[in-house]
Formats: sequence, C-alpha cells, structure tokens
Amino acid sequence: MSILIFSLLTFYFLDFREVLPHGFHWLGHIQLIPALISANIIVLVVLIVLTLLFGRIYCSSICPMGVFQDIVSWISKCTAKKKKRYRFSKAKNILRWSVFGVTLIAFFAGFPVLLGLIDPYSAYGRMITNVFKPVYMAGNNLLESIFTSFGNYTFYKVEIGILSVFSLVVGILTFLIIGYLAWRYGRTFCNTICPVGTLLGFLSKFSLFKVRIDDTKCNGCGLCAMKCKASCIDSKNHMVDYSRCVDCFNCLGSCKQGALAFKPYKKKESKENIEKEPTDKSKRQFLITGLATAVTVPTVMAQDKTNSLLGGKVYKRQTPISPPGSLSAKHLLHHCTSCHLCVSKFPANVLKQAFMDSGFGGMIQPMMYFE
Repeated sequence: MSILIFSLLTFYFLDFREVLPHGFHWLGHIQLIPALISANIIVLVVLIVLTLLFGRIYCSSICPMGVFQDIVSWISKCTAKKKKRYRFSKAKNILRWSVFGVTLIAFFAGFPVLLGLIDPYSAYGRMITNVFKPVYMAGNNLLESIFTSFGNYTFYKVEIGILSVFSLVVGILTFLIIGYLAWRYGRTFCNTICPVGTLLGFLSKFSLFKVRIDDTKCNGCGLCAMKCKASCIDSKNHMVDYSRCVDCFNCLGSCKQGALAFKPYKKKESKENIEKEPTDKSKRQFLITGLATAVTVPTVMAQDKTNSLLGGKVYKRQTPISPPGSLSAKHLLHHCTSCHLCVSKFPANVLKQAFMDSGFGGMIQPMMYFE
C-alpha cells in the first residue's frame, strides 16, 4: 500500500501528459500539513485515529518523504560491502521539540517559509518538481526521438526549462541532505527534524497497538535493534521508544525468539493462554488491514480545471500575481506550504517560485509572472 501511494503521488507530480485524471489531487489532500492548514477535519480525524490505534502509520505508508527514505535505506543496504546494521540511539528530544516550537511560532508570526521547507510532503514535492521532473521530461524526449525514427509518434517532444534557480538549488539540497541521512542513518530526518514526525510521535505514545517486547522470551541478542531504521529499540533494557517507531515492522521478522509482537497492551497473560502459533510478521498484511480505514476517507471532490493559458514564452513582470484559486497573495502566503504541485501541473510554465518578490516570508511560494 505504501509503495502504491508513493508511486501514484510521485507520478502525479511528474505527469505532464495528464495520464492520471485531475481527481488524483486527493493524494495531496490526505497529507497532514496541507490538511491542517486547510482545516480538513475529516482527514485530520482519520489520521489522528489511525495514529492512536496503530502508531505512526502515516509516516510509514502515507508520507512520500518517509517512503523515499525507506527506498534510499534499502538501496544503501543492498549496495553496502558489509552488512548494514543500525543501533539504538537516545532520542534528541530537545532538538526535536525546539524545531517544532520554532516552526510553530514562525508560522503564527506570519513566516510560513520554515514550515514549507521542512514539511515532508512539501519538501518532497519541490524535490520531484524541480529536480526529477526535468530528468523525466528529458527521458520522454529521448524516447520521442527513438520512436519517431521508426515512424511511431506515441511520444511528443516537450520543452525543458528551469523555472527558478533558487527552486532547483533548494530541491537539490533537499535531495542530498535527506538522502544522505537516510543512506547512513535511516529515519533520522523523521525523528529529529520533521515537525510531523514529532507531533505524531507524541500521539503514538498512547496508541493501542504497539511493537511490544516479551521479557520472558527476549535474550537481548540485539537483532531487532540492528534492523530498526528508526534506532528506537533498546534491546538491553527491553524497551521501545514509541515516539520514534515508524511501524516498519522490520524488527518482527528479525527476532528468532518470537519475543516481539504488534499487539495491544495486556496486564497479565497466564502461561496456559500463551499462543504457540507463530507471530504474523508480514508488513503487507498488516498495512492492508490498517490502511483499510484510511481508504474509507471520502475522496476530495475534484475542483474545476483552471483555463489553460496558451502561448509560448513565460511572461515576466515585477509585480507577482497569485495563482487562480488562491484568493489573494496574502491568503496564499499564509496557507501555501509550497509543495509545487501547482507549478508541476500548471500549463505553459506560467507559475514559478517567487523567491524574494513577495517578501522573505514568501520566498518559496509560487507566483504568476507576466510581461
């Protein structure tokens, strides 16, 4: 399920041919920060209930940046000469809550750029739009030249251009920094910087279902800690830091003693009632069950398409104009997280990053420019 959501959302950002219908923009609406800013109560309630039931399912399966980090970690594991092993590290709570607090204060003080920079969904969107989409379009042009030479006109050539140097630099830095952290340390970004991870981590402490360690079976071998990309399992003390656990369930399959299980809390369990059946260690089977609740979220109704602006050149003007549907530049400044989905989908490359044209607080928001 996580790969499906990740693939659809990524392709929706890349899809300049509009293969996916416009209704797929609901994939962006189920992300936490956009839902929070737009006061989408249904999505917020579902995400909170999922977290209180199963923990950080959002971070594991819905957030595209989380899945991106898992893919990078998997590639790192496959290409490493030595077998990659993680180890338990103490939570950097002071840093986590400091970043969360500063981001919150900055947002309410009218400076949303910080939230836009470290919101995982928005950061992933800018990375895909500004770094990977030009590469994707270049691949399309290469296929067009090959197919056309054989008289096949399935592909058509498109113009490739950099809309904003600043956007490109931010996208590259995002890819390099988060990619490096995931390559070396797994989910460090999620558990140290990400405000969404900090908030959901706090809620997951009270979740009903958790990865629990049976002290009577655990021999302290540390195999589970070596597999934990969140570095949250203290095998020596038989403890799990639930605020950092992202429900990847890699630890369940690593335990040869059967000491780990994803289950609700029970006060006492008599030896006669202990089940001898093997624990279900399949992440897929759990995610299908757990995310079935999320699928019940009503699909957000597709908005009417904005009339396409025809023309060749990207026009410029000194005074920026906010995109259609944004109500005003001031409203955009306080509600946009700069995921750049509108930049990716808007025709004729009319939208680009404003940088300093709307003040320092709006340096990553998209604006329209005309001559």
